[in-house]
Amino acid sequence: MKNWIIVSTFFCLWISTMFSGSIQTYLAYALILTFGVLHGANDISVIRISAKKNGLSFGFYRVLGYYILTVCSISLLFLCYPPAALILFIMLSGYHFGEQHLSSRSTKESLFSILLYFFYGLTILFMIFYLNINKVTLILKEVTGFEIIDVFFGYGLLGAGIFLTTILAYMSVTKKIMVNLVEEFFYLLVLFVVFSTANLLWGFCIYFVIWHSLPSLKDQIKFLYGNSSRQHFIKYLHSSWVYWAVSVVGLCILFAFFIDNRAHLISILIYFLAAITFPHVIVMSRLKHS
Repeated sequence: MKNWIIVSTFFCLWISTMFSGSIQTYLAYALILTFGVLHGANDISVIRISAKKNGLSFGFYRVLGYYILTVCSISLLFLCYPPAALILFIMLSGYHFGEQHLSSRSTKESLFSILLYFFYGLTILFMIFYLNINKVTLILKEVTGFEIIDVFFGYGLLGAGIFLTTILAYMSVTKKIMVNLVEEFFYLLVLFVVFSTANLLWGFCIYFVIWHSLPSLKDQIKFLYGNSSRQHFIKYLHSSWVYWAVSVVGLCILFAFFIDNRAHLISILIYFLAAITFPHVIVMSRLKHS
């Protein structure tokens, strides 16, 4: 794990103890709208280059069409049957978080590595859910229309943690993944402290931006340009700023529309992240395999 991630995490933890919940929320929105959205803004270029490296050729408008179709399909699923869309979103997000964090150290892709990614991400998500039960319950009820009993989150965290520990230990012992088990569980402990100290949105933002989005940005830049130098980061910004701007402007319009009903803002953010997460997970999996 890069030292800057740990240092940044403890800095954010300090912010959690020094500033009010409203300031944490505003900081979270700012980071999610910048680096969080940016890390998925160049998916079209990534998938075209990935296809080219595999001997395929996809036109820009063809890829854009499939991307928009996927986003619209997920949005429609949320409108028609929110519970199914939310469950699928949580499962894919869990896998995506785990893949980003652990795939570079996996010596061989297998069913165990897929399960490892899945349960790692679910452990992170259920950790956030469990430590913010009251708020999460209200949000899920608003999104799905169903009220989930509190004990579900505790059992979810326990189950995901047991599967993660078992699979990670097995893969480490059999050299299927090169990790330091003590180090990995220390990171989870650090995140537990962060999530228990920060408010819901700020805690999620710390993981989503610092532990996920920024490392993902680095991987994408290296994949697209050969290395992750400052010049190539600027080049990445130049090629993706239009998609980023469209996403942010669209979200800001939704926020302005619901400005008088702040209770819906986090729900809107969930819909937005879900809509762009589905195609992004597919794109990043192609990148990892390439």
